[in-house]
Amino acid sequence: MQIDAVRPADGRQEHSADGRSVQEAPAQDRLRWGMVEFQVRDIIRSTAFWCDVLGFVDRGRNAGGKALGTTEETLVILHEGAGGPVDRRAAGLYHVAFGVPDQIEFSRLLARFSHQRQMFSPIDHTMSKAIYLNDPDGIGIEFALETPERFGRFSEMTHDFSVYDSDGCRRSGRDLLDVRAELKRLAEGTNLSRPIASGTCVAHLHFQVPRIEEALDYFQAVGFARNLFLPHFGFADMSAGSAYTHRLAFNLWAGRDILPPDSDSARLIRYSLFAEGVTDDCLRSDPFDIDMLLRPLVKD
Repeated sequence: MQIDAVRPADGRQEHSADGRSVQEAPAQDRLRWGMVEFQVRDIIRSTAFWCDVLGFVDRGRNAGGKALGTTEETLVILHEGAGGPVDRRAAGLYHVAFGVPDQIEFSRLLARFSHQRQMFSPIDHTMSKAIYLNDPDGIGIEFALETPERFGRFSEMTHDFSVYDSDGCRRSGRDLLDVRAELKRLAEGTNLSRPIASGTCVAHLHFQVPRIEEALDYFQAVGFARNLFLPHFGFADMSAGSAYTHRLAFNLWAGRDILPPDSDSARLIRYSLFAEGVTDDCLRSDPFDIDMLLRPLVKD
């Protein structure tokens, strides 16, 4: 088992080799995800799902596709052109996570999907609470409430993955979420049909890859820092500087040396990443043959 030390741009170490926090992370991330763009089979059907089921706002046409997001910001653009669903045997996006601004919005989404009788998986990662579901083409979607204050440290993880919470209790990091307890946090009469809340953002991307080391090297050069690297589990993730350290993740769960998907598959075709030190927009191809638009980061 290897847990790489996390080193922000200023060189300070955030985690020791056993996963224990030794210094507080900077308050803000030095990289931030922007829009994600998907190729889908049926843009009318996909728009209906993202808006009517998930609660995204239809923001009209943008960059040749259908723009979706909050009332203030575009988070997703859908493009027609796919001839088939997501190929789960190919390299590419495993899921995109949208971070919600608070517990109330997270509980409201749980209630919304339950009321709609949607198929979803509610998981407690300790450092976050998550709702997983798929769109009609098989695109993996997560809604996450980040809760780094509940996280204590990583376990030694010689045989399996586990964490200790802030009370010192050992947890799997993949426990089923107590949905009833989460729904009790919601006030009676809450409007379940309203759009997703302002402040919802693209929180992290998780890719299935042919080689983790190559992905780690590439994104470290972009500005991310190594966090977990678990070769026996086929998993690694990276941080961007804040207390929540899971901003980018990779897995080998589809097998090593997998190939990119066919060009007509439903898939992630482009994403934007705002980064410190970038002065002009720059379009490049990432290790998975997905377009990455690097953009200057302007901090609040």
